[in-house]
Amino acid sequence: MLYFNKNVVVLKRLSFVVLITLLSSCSTIQSPNKNDSGLTKEGAAKEDTSAPSKIGVVNGLASENLEVRNRLDPMANIQINAEIKKAYKQTASFIKQKKYPNALSLMIKIKGKYPQLSGPNYQMARIYLLQKQFEKSIEQVDVSIKKNPRNYYSMSLKGVILKNQGKFKEAKLNYLKAIETFPNYSKSHLNLGVLADVYLGELSLALSEYKIYMSLTSNKDKRVANWVLEVERRLKASK
Repeated sequence: MLYFNKNVVVLKRLSFVVLITLLSSCSTIQSPNKNDSGLTKEGAAKEDTSAPSKIGVVNGLASENLEVRNRLDPMANIQINAEIKKAYKQTASFIKQKKYPNALSLMIKIKGKYPQLSGPNYQMARIYLLQKQFEKSIEQVDVSIKKNPRNYYSMSLKGVILKNQGKFKEAKLNYLKAIETFPNYSKSHLNLGVLADVYLGELSLALSEYKIYMSLTSNKDKRVANWVLEVERRLKASK
């Protein structure tokens, strides 16, 4: 019976894992006037654009408002270059229309003009991932992280890529690194929760990450709220 329930959980999650992959978009608009010191979330997926709850988890403590959150965010508060902002918006449009060659060409152009930025490599990694070109995707996301070691978007994206390659333990390490870099990025917690739940069978970790995600998103995601109850039931049944 437990085996059947696990398979049901896997089937229920798989479509959402695909959605996470497709929406792992947090477009990273960066200022060419700074040495890639930060990113913004221009063009982010809908579920990522809303600010976390005013009481969010940051290193185990509560952040009381968005101002505090942004001070702690290593990618907040940078100036946005108009040309790059426009390019990222156009890239998001191309991706939405599945015009991946167009999106890739634009990012290659921006990368050539602003080689110090990690954002173009991040976007290229996303484009390759959407086409299931995992090796090229890993190559670009690694370059992104090398350019900006605090780019938690890229760390979380690398986890998604590794998960798609079946490298679940490595994916976990990258999600944890993203969370360590900036604990208030809700998508990293959700990605880790799904990984722990569906692929690793680490239910206690999954429950913890789902709850943190719910806290950071003001408990608005009813689907994940149901997952919390489901994992709690499975944990209780396993004892």
